[in-house]
Amino acid sequence: MNDRQFLWGLSGGVGVFAIAGAFWFGLGISAVPTNAGWPVFALMTAFQVGGCAALLWAAVRLRRKSRFRASELRQFDERQKAETRHIMTVFRWTVVGQIVLIGSAVLWCVLAHAEPMIWPSIGLVVSLHLIPFARIFHVRAYYLAAGAGSIISLVAFTGLTDPYRLAFLCGGMAAVMWVSAVYLLSSADRIAGRALREPWAV
Repeated sequence: MNDRQFLWGLSGGVGVFAIAGAFWFGLGISAVPTNAGWPVFALMTAFQVGGCAALLWAAVRLRRKSRFRASELRQFDERQKAETRHIMTVFRWTVVGQIVLIGSAVLWCVLAHAEPMIWPSIGLVVSLHLIPFARIFHVRAYYLAAGAGSIISLVAFTGLTDPYRLAFLCGGMAAVMWVSAVYLLSSADRIAGRALREPWAV
């Protein structure tokens, strides 16, 4: 792993956070009373689209700044290739595990007639899946995002009733995602420097 590859990968994380934040924010719009009027929905939608677009643009800039190309992976030495294989293996299994857990949680909620718990369950799984990512990518901010998202999801499980549950969950999750993206962008070089001083598994 070198700094150019790390920043290239970090830009992908920013992009995922940007899109995830837009998703949760958009879902939260559905909790707004319909009598709020179209200007409210228009402003919220503009904020959703604008925020996502700005973060994606910044992610592209970070990727260009890294000056790394995927084709360079073929030029790595054996240790670098082993590191990359390990990262991709853990990444794939984490994504598969996330999909299975989300599917299982949704099925359980439907069978138990607990449909209001579907989105908090998804929020909890999405938050927890950042923990293995924090470990394999050496990005401590992912631990903080996982913790914050988990707390928000658990509060939505127990402390609120609809429609406040959905509004709280979506607003909180969107904030976690977008604040994490902004932090990664503003601290990219420092995060890379710290991560590259740590040992990487192969």
